[in-house]
Amino acid sequence: MADGLVLDSSAALAVLLGEPAAAPVREHLVHAAGQPLLVLDLFWLEVVNVLVRRHAWDPDAVVEAVRELDELGIETVAPDRPLVLAALDLAVTRDISAYDAAHLALAEAADAMLLTLDERLARAAGARAAIRPRPGAREQRATYGRETVSPDWVRHGRYLAELRRLAGA
Repeated sequence: MADGLVLDSSAALAVLLGEPAAAPVREHLVHAAGQPLLVLDLFWLEVVNVLVRRHAWDPDAVVEAVRELDELGIETVAPDRPLVLAALDLAVTRDISAYDAAHLALAEAADAMLLTLDERLARAAGARAAIRPRPGAREQRATYGRETVSPDWVRHGRYLAELRRLAGA
C-alpha cells in the first residue's frame, strides 16, 4: 500500500516555521523522494495565508517559502466532483471537516499515505496516516442528537455513472 504522500499544510508549515514537529515530516519527505508528492490546490493558499496573517511574514519571505516547497516536486491536484463526493462520505462517516476529508479522499484515491500533523485528521486516516498522533485522553464530541448518516449512493447512481463516463472520456 501507499506509493507517495499527500501533504497537508500543517505538515508543510511545521517545516517552514521550524517547529519541533518538523523532524518526522522531513524524515517522511526524504524517505518518499522520487515518489509522488501531492497537495490539494487549496494547499498553496492555506500556506500563504498562515505565513502572512498568523506569522506576519513579509511577502518576499513568503515567495521564498513557496519556492522552497515547490522544489520538493509537489504535484497540485484540483478536486474533481468524484473526489468531492468521496470527501463528503468521509466527512460524514469520520466526523471531520470537508477540507480534511478532501485530503484523506485524495490519499485514498492515489493510494498514498497522508502526511499531516493535524491530530484529528490523522486519527480519521488510521493506517493511512504517515505520522501517528500520540495517544492521549480525548473527550467524545457531543453529537447533540444528530445521527451520522452517509449519503444514499444508490439514489445518486445516475449522477455517479455520468461522472464515471466523463472521467473515462
